[in-house]
Amino acid sequence: MPAREILTFQFGHYSNFVGTHWWNIQESGFEYNPSKPSEIDHDVLFREGLNPQGRVTYTPRLLLVDLKGSLRTLTQEGELYDSPGNASEVATQWPGAKVEVKEEEKEFKNEFQNDLLIEKPEVVMRKNYGLENEVKVWSDYLYSRLHPRSVNIVNEYEHCNPETPFDSFSLGTELWKTGFEDNFVDKIRNYLEECDCLQGFHVLTDCTNAFAGLSAACLEYLHDEFEHKSVLVFPSIPAHFPDNDFETVKEQVYSIMNDSVRVINTLLSFNKYVSFSSIFAPLCASQNGWRQPGTAREFYHTSFNHKLPYHSSAILASALDTATLKYRLKGSNMSLGDLSCDLTANGRKGVAASLCLPFSFNADVDFIDCLDLWEGPLYKSLAPRCSIGTERVMQHLTLRGIEEVRLKKPPNKAGKQRDMPAYQCKTIKDMLEFYLGCTTYASVSSVATATKAMPTKNPFPAFFDEWINADGNVHWAPRAETTKVDSVPVLAGFHSSTDIGTMFESLRSEAAKLKITRFHQFALERDEYEESLNDLLSFKENYEDNYLV
Repeated sequence: MPAREILTFQFGHYSNFVGTHWWNIQESGFEYNPSKPSEIDHDVLFREGLNPQGRVTYTPRLLLVDLKGSLRTLTQEGELYDSPGNASEVATQWPGAKVEVKEEEKEFKNEFQNDLLIEKPEVVMRKNYGLENEVKVWSDYLYSRLHPRSVNIVNEYEHCNPETPFDSFSLGTELWKTGFEDNFVDKIRNYLEECDCLQGFHVLTDCTNAFAGLSAACLEYLHDEFEHKSVLVFPSIPAHFPDNDFETVKEQVYSIMNDSVRVINTLLSFNKYVSFSSIFAPLCASQNGWRQPGTAREFYHTSFNHKLPYHSSAILASALDTATLKYRLKGSNMSLGDLSCDLTANGRKGVAASLCLPFSFNADVDFIDCLDLWEGPLYKSLAPRCSIGTERVMQHLTLRGIEEVRLKKPPNKAGKQRDMPAYQCKTIKDMLEFYLGCTTYASVSSVATATKAMPTKNPFPAFFDEWINADGNVHWAPRAETTKVDSVPVLAGFHSSTDIGTMFESLRSEAAKLKITRFHQFALERDEYEESLNDLLSFKENYEDNYLV
């Protein structure tokens, strides 16, 4: 059966934080036991190849983009293939006395990256590295190894350089037109030539800076060249911006201006995603998203530091890895195109992603009792300024990590369970769909399940509380401090409902307060900006109550 390949793009530093966790999660969950093959088809997102030494490699089918200085110890070519030589040893035609070699200050690998080269994987997975204090950029905790064509660096701009900020939508679109496009498009074609049955594209992108413009330009290219392929976009918003921690009036003014720029970038990018994507799901681990991301979202038995991109990006990656399993499981009849068609009726291309991390499941109960005793919503919305609601919802959910043997007790031991209507359900999938049918109105819920829980070994953050045991279940006794949580059950999904219109209404309201003529970096006329505001308002009308599922 063809792999139904997907090519993934990552545009921007925070999206690369999210993507790094996503690839790490997948690779740490690889199965190497022939007698117990994986239920996940990893060929959908990974590719097999050969390095110059003839060794088989298995790398993400990925093109990522970031700025100069964002890689630290990672080379642009990766480590699976030949690395470039020492600059001081390169032969030149000039006399040695007339050649001056200048080298940047050398970056040193952290303990985790060093151990990846010398230790066995089982040692690396269980060691306590304290990465919260070590991670500065996404490559500091990169476990997967990348193909040489994967990493693309924008040398015209430097990471975290306030003198030349890459901060406006216009800068991104201009970069695409002035030389970036040709080389990048060649790499896209190289990947697609390797595919037997391409089903579409994943696009993770920052939407608050100039990468919003760069990704929008790439989306327009994909739309023109591969019109019949599905494109799922994940606009990602950090849960915290460092400039929001201001202490002086001057710093406050600087932060307010930056927030305004981020709002404009988000507005312009969302309009492009409406035009050129099949479906898009904005992501933020804090509740507000724009102006300031706001307070962190709360999850059961989880305490993450939303100011650390290393933490907040792991939350988003958990949702992506689980929700996309729907069309990555072996034997699944669902495709990326099917998901898009189901969720985008009436032009509702913008959807909400959800997450329950971990799915709070007591070690000594059955699934039927877990659902019967559940209080509150099963999942939390990851869409900024948006709840999902319980009426007229079209939703696709994936639950992983709960075995069928824990569904219910056998008839001779069932007791009160036999009196529950849900006892007639014969699978985890059927029972969850039955529960959703009872707790929502005029809604359609489609559920997929996977037996294997989500891996949470190193370098995944250790932000689960002491009541989550190594197997991810909730236990009555606290977990020992030295015990690592190996995996957890997770519920995640994509949802389309009338409530999601509040997200776009909120964004337009914030953007309408701004006078675009004060922000010269966008190179926009007032009427162009007004058109963007009106376009988002028209799109928001697709979510009015008069449309039914």
